[in-house]
Amino acid sequence: MNDHGTERESEKDDDGEVLPRFKGLPNITEGVENIYDHLLQRHKYHYPEDGSHMAWIAPKIIVLFATGNVNKVVDAVVKDLKHPIGANLIASVLVQEPIRQKFIKKLRMRMETMDERIANHPNFLHTLKMIKRMKCQTVHMEEFDIADKQKKYGRMTPKSPIIVLGFPQIYLGDKPTGVITLSSFRTLNESVQLVERERLDFGTISIWSCKLAEGYDMISGVPRLNNFRFNCINVPFKDDFSAWIRNSVHYEELTVLGKMKTIAFPISSPVFAS
Repeated sequence: MNDHGTERESEKDDDGEVLPRFKGLPNITEGVENIYDHLLQRHKYHYPEDGSHMAWIAPKIIVLFATGNVNKVVDAVVKDLKHPIGANLIASVLVQEPIRQKFIKKLRMRMETMDERIANHPNFLHTLKMIKRMKCQTVHMEEFDIADKQKKYGRMTPKSPIIVLGFPQIYLGDKPTGVITLSSFRTLNESVQLVERERLDFGTISIWSCKLAEGYDMISGVPRLNNFRFNCINVPFKDDFSAWIRNSVHYEELTVLGKMKTIAFPISSPVFAS
């Protein structure tokens, strides 16, 4: 019925066919001038499609000791900073203090702008608010005015990725944040404590060191984690070997060219966060 009490004519298309009405469905474009921008705005709340914006999916943590390969770790971090929301990405990095400044300097020089979908993502925008609220120190890309020849008054480049210093991911939100956290440690015990402080269920822990024993000590120190990688990060797991630790001795069984090999060597006593 219309305002005059008569039945309203059914809407018709150009050929006179009656257009169907979908009762009960909201009109998502009502009052919208630019439908494309409107749908794009709605879409970002559901991106990525695998749901990795709603909950962490197999995040990774890197532990870089002073003897580890800094350049390889920088490569991995820069790659994941391009699109820092998704599955199987680096969430946190722990760096031993003697190489902290070297690592940050190399990282800052290598940074590239993020995917625009992440720069405008609600998760990332929420993280920016938390960073400002907690006054977190960050590593990011900077730009300067032409008059600022000494580059004293930089500002963050639009779409710059962000490394948050000294804070764990749990402080920034309960969903994937769109940033990577970085903390420093002095000893192996401290690195174990920092892994636990992140409070994420890491799918992989990647340990970089020339001292193999440090890697195995981390296995004892963080028993809740299952997948360890030494001096690598994206290497798939092979099922043709087994390993275990008993009475502070590490045992391995390997299949090499079809023949079984056994290895055993002592490791230090397990370390645990206090």
